[in-house]
Amino acid sequence: MMTDRAKVLQVECAGKLEDIRCTLRDLHRYLQGSAIPREWVEDLNLVLAEVMTNIARHGYPDEPGIIRVRLRQTREFLECHITDDGIAFDPSHLGRFAPEPAELREGGYGWCIIRDLTRDICYERANGYNNLSFSIPFETMQ
Repeated sequence: MMTDRAKVLQVECAGKLEDIRCTLRDLHRYLQGSAIPREWVEDLNLVLAEVMTNIARHGYPDEPGIIRVRLRQTREFLECHITDDGIAFDPSHLGRFAPEPAELREGGYGWCIIRDLTRDICYERANGYNNLSFSIPFETMQ
C-alpha cells in the first residue's frame, strides 16, 4: 500500500526477501519520478535494502512479519521511519567501523554503509515493535 500526502510516503510489505525486492523496486520507481535527485534516490534505496533485508533475515527468521516504511521529505532532508514486530535488535553497537579485510566474512558492511549515508540514527523497542529512524540531509548526499 502506498499513500502520498504532503510529501509523505508510506509503504507496507511482508518481511520476505522477494516482497522486499518488489517493494524496493516500486519505491525506486516512485522516487525517481519525484523532485529528489537520482543519486540521492540511489543512496536511499541502498540504505532501505540493507535495513529491510536485515529485518527479514534476523527479525523474522522463521515466519515473515510486516515491515512498515514511512518517508517524509522536507527542504533540508529526507526522514525515514521503519517499524517491524520482529525479534528485538539494537544496531547501536554495529557498523561503527568497517571490518578488516583479513577478517572478511559475509555481512558486516551493511551498518557501515547505513551509518555513512544517514544521520540521526535512532532505534527503540516499544510495545513489541522495533522502531528505526534516520534522516538523509540533502546537502550531504552526493
